[in-house]
Parts: sequence; structure tokens; C-alpha cells
Amino acid sequence: MEKLVQVARLFDTYGSLLNEKQKDVINCYYNEDLSLNEIAQNNNKSKQAISDMIQRSVDKLFEFENELSLLKKKDELRDDLSLLRELIESSNEDKAIEKIDQMINKI
Repeated sequence: MEKLVQVARLFDTYGSLLNEKQKDVINCYYNEDLSLNEIAQNNNKSKQAISDMIQRSVDKLFEFENELSLLKKKDELRDDLSLLRELIESSNEDKAIEKIDQMINKI
């Protein structure tokens, strides 16, 4: 299940970098939950060809993340903003200002 969620997040972030066929196959397999056989029949390809295309496409998505780290940065930003919100809610202004400065310096 964890890989499914990770691939879905990668696809949401980097899917536009894949070609149309790769996007279609990934979407059918991960989002529409079609089987390899169903996708193969719909595309007039062998089950093995579809499996290979899915694996290559998923590998590409992981390569994009390794190079660009957009998901990692997004997760870090969300964590930082959550902490900042907690600091502000607890009226810890000095720590909130310190955290804001750290976030600015990351940019």
C-alpha cells in the first residue's frame, strides 16, 4: 500500500513529464485499478509489454524525484508550516520568528 501511495504522489507531481502513453498506462493501473490484462487488451499490447512500460514509467517518476526532490521539499515545507502554526498558537513568538528565519534561509 505504501508504494501505491508513493507512486500516486509521484505521478501527481511529475506525471506531466511522462509521455502520453506512459501517463495513460500509469493512470489505468494505479488510479483506475485496471489489471495488466485489461490494459494490454485496451492497448493491443502484451501483458509483458504493459508490465515493462509501467515499471519503466515508475522508475522514471522515482528518477525525477531523486533529481528534483519536489516531494521531499513539499513535505519539509508542510512540516515547517505545521510547526510554525503550533508555535504561533502557543504564543511562542520568539521561536516562531526563529523558525520563519530558518525557512527564509532555506530558500
